[in-house]
Amino acid sequence: MNILGIISRPPYQDSHDLELIEAAMVAAVFDMNVSLLFRDAGIWALLDNQDASPLEQRTLSKVLTALPAYEVENIYVCADSMDKYALSGQQFCLPIIALSLIEQQQLIAQQHAVLGAQA
Repeated sequence: MNILGIISRPPYQDSHDLELIEAAMVAAVFDMNVSLLFRDAGIWALLDNQDASPLEQRTLSKVLTALPAYEVENIYVCADSMDKYALSGQQFCLPIIALSLIEQQQLIAQQHAVLGAQA
């Protein structure tokens, strides 16, 4: 089963991003093919060297670096969002695959379930 989590909200706004990442880990434990797509303000969660301790929250980049241990290795980022925020893959805590909008649509169409998508 293919499951895609879409993270598009700013990190630390609430617990939504962390909950999606944890759901991806749980699904992977049950041998599901899990991918994550970061777009819009959600790409900020991928920045390396974050510290959420002043917010009394878990640091998302540290949680994200555990994904390969769960065999969640398909980490996608919206190329337009990277351009919009002038970010590059070298600034992220994990290797990413940048996707165009058409490629994102194709990825979504290949999934059995999509979590976190905004209407």
